[in-house]
Amino acid sequence: MPLALAEVLREHWPRFARAHAPRLAAAHYRAARAVLSCRTPALGGRLWQCACHAHARHFSYHSCNHRSCPQCGAIDQQQWAATQEARLLPGVPYFLVTLTVPDALRGVCKAHPAILYDLLLREAAGALKDLCRSKLGGTPGFTTVLHTWGRQLQHHPHVHIVVPGVVLAPDGRERYPDKPDFLVHGAPLAARFRNRLELALKNSHPEIHAALVRDHPDVFRLKWVADARHTGSGKPALRYLARYVFKSALGPGRLLGYDGQGRLRLQCHQSGANRPFVILLTPEEFLRRWCLHVLPKGFVRVRHHGWMSGAARKVRLRVRALVCGQLDEPAPAVILPPVPRCARCGAEMKLLATIEPRGPPPRR
Repeated sequence: MPLALAEVLREHWPRFARAHAPRLAAAHYRAARAVLSCRTPALGGRLWQCACHAHARHFSYHSCNHRSCPQCGAIDQQQWAATQEARLLPGVPYFLVTLTVPDALRGVCKAHPAILYDLLLREAAGALKDLCRSKLGGTPGFTTVLHTWGRQLQHHPHVHIVVPGVVLAPDGRERYPDKPDFLVHGAPLAARFRNRLELALKNSHPEIHAALVRDHPDVFRLKWVADARHTGSGKPALRYLARYVFKSALGPGRLLGYDGQGRLRLQCHQSGANRPFVILLTPEEFLRRWCLHVLPKGFVRVRHHGWMSGAARKVRLRVRALVCGQLDEPAPAVILPPVPRCARCGAEMKLLATIEPRGPPPRR
């Protein structure tokens, strides 16, 4: 039977927090408190009643809406995907670009997540803009998403970019790549990303740059990795990324309980195959990995650039008119939260009362 993250936190978080207090930030304690209070009377909720059966009632407690909680984010995820899909350009090929950093840089990301993650997103976007201007002759519009975990919850920061295969030239016309299934080469994009990130660190945070180069002299001379692959209409890429926008590193149902020695059984999937396998982690190691993916408070992991940015709606509509002759974007589908149904007759229940919050659990 699957094990809930809240159960693990309830049993092991106090001991883990005491042992790792010097390494934990306020964001980690906020995340733990949110998960422990999620869908409990502490956050309040609603009481539903069936119109046909007065004794059939249902309590639905509010979610914590924390991005590190596996129970939350499903409705927001679907709504975000619907909004982004409405902005897709019909008939235009889309690409999923992935930029990763070497192992040497991951330790710095752990130590300074707010600084490094912001630079990763910013310089990845800058590198792609530079290459599109030089190779395609125009400004692209795209969306970047920060992803921090691997399949086994290990720390693996990288940036995903969804980009349409069209740019807006300085003369106001649209331009396309020479090949419909090819955008840019990965090697020059990775090199540009590496050089921009080094320069940004050297100029804005010289102490971090000096420590990094001292410990890893070759980090900015190594070959970094970038991948750009054709994804068809763009919907598969957006739906793939939607799982990382509002959902946590730990998906629901992945914790399969304990083994005979008290280790947690975590379900994983092989890369390139849909074959699940199970790894065993001590509760301390599991919580350590979970904490790696708690982002700093207020950090924005999804950003829009070029003519896809929020301030460039007029330009985005101009590109749409040039590419497919449409003057406006279609309205996105509205995703509503499900209404509970009566277990006896199956009819939708009616809202009977609102339950006031009882307050968060004690901060210990």
